[in-house]
Formats: sequence, structure tokens, C-alpha cells
Amino acid sequence: MGKMSWISYLCESGNEKELIEFVGKGLATEFLKAHNQMRDNKDNPAYDKLNEIHDEMQKEVKDEQVSSLRLPSKRK
Repeated sequence: MGKMSWISYLCESGNEKELIEFVGKGLATEFLKAHNQMRDNKDNPAYDKLNEIHDEMQKEVKDEQVSSLRLPSKRK
């Protein structure tokens, strides 16, 4: 998972505290502002591709979280 996927996830989940720790207060504020603008305009064709890319990043983070939760097989 890339850094932008993690930033995307933090914005989507509203985890401002961790986002600030990850990128600093100034960038966190701007990332959240851009994220909210993008999501608020999801029905606007100009934002369609941005939302699509963001949704793919969310899927990437969720897939990685699920794969890290899988238990190892007990085969011997």
C-alpha cells in the first residue's frame, strides 16, 4: 500500500489526529479540505475520475487490512 492510499484512507475515515501525525497539521488540513470537496461533488462529472481513483485506494487499504488479519494455516 502506498502513502497516498493511507492518506486517502485517513481522510475517508475522518481520522484527523492520525493524519496530522502522518503529514503535519498544514497538509492534513489541506488534504481534508480537498477530500471533502471531492466527495461533496461526487455527482459532478469533473470529479468523477478523482472519486474513482479514491475509491480504488480505499479498496487497496481494506484489502491489505483483511490480508493482514488472515490466520496462518495449521497444515503440517
